[in-house]
Amino acid sequence: MILKDRNLTFDQLLCKKEDLTFPTLEKLLQKKIGLETLGKDTMITFDLYDKSYGYTNAGLLFSSENSFPGVDIVRFGTDHNEILARRTLEKQSVLDIYNDACDLFFLFYSSERIEGMERTVSLRIPEVAFREALANALVHRDWSIGNARIQIAMLEDRIEIISPGGFPENMNETLYFQDFYSVPRNPHIAYVFLRLGLIERFGTGVRRILNSYQNEIVKPSFHATENTISFTLPVVNQLTDLSPDQQKIYLFLMEKKFAGRQAIEDHCGFSRSKTTNLLNQLMAAHIIGRTGNSRSVEYFLL
Repeated sequence: MILKDRNLTFDQLLCKKEDLTFPTLEKLLQKKIGLETLGKDTMITFDLYDKSYGYTNAGLLFSSENSFPGVDIVRFGTDHNEILARRTLEKQSVLDIYNDACDLFFLFYSSERIEGMERTVSLRIPEVAFREALANALVHRDWSIGNARIQIAMLEDRIEIISPGGFPENMNETLYFQDFYSVPRNPHIAYVFLRLGLIERFGTGVRRILNSYQNEIVKPSFHATENTISFTLPVVNQLTDLSPDQQKIYLFLMEKKFAGRQAIEDHCGFSRSKTTNLLNQLMAAHIIGRTGNSRSVEYFLL
């Protein structure tokens, strides 16, 4: 059954399920806006329910009975060939998916340092950047695409978040990634995230990600294809103790993954002896490693 005489987005369409529960949504609305009970009137206000036809797709996404494909998170080792852990988040409210993914982020990218009676927690990737990129993927992905899940790759030097579906209609890469224009693919899903404070304002996510890296040498990157939108969030605080010349080599290896001495020398504009000396310094500090023999030696980040 499809609602008649309306210009329908995906999140307005009838979900064809009747008995849905919303414990997480209700709890968060109680905390955020002082809601006492999540009734049908509130659901209608958020376009999660249509009084003539029932729950919408957006309603299903926020319910505990959510049957849409969720998020696949893989924790990698030094590269994509070494899988350390894997978890699929689905068959639960999109809000629970968001919270569980954030918990895994803190598990893998936070560290604690205890000095005397003080405990300091530091993050290797800005929390704002991860939350914004994750919310963007959940709010703006094309939920109508088959069994495709959002992919989150957690690596030693970065996080990659890949969302199914290209740009919405009347949107392009320049407009999207420069925050000049915002066209939510799923406006009612976006509105709930906005009211819950999980996103700040429509169309500001990319800007907030960039701002969280403004004092860092490494920067986030964004890429789009016809079928995907991806965010890459590099680990910060890796270069604090490196000299400017060492940083050039580090950033080149971050981009190339593996590179020989000649390629590094050509890219950085160093002499052979200076390049060799810098590489030896970085290896002695256990920042880079090398593989191969003789002329086939290549360097890589540890």
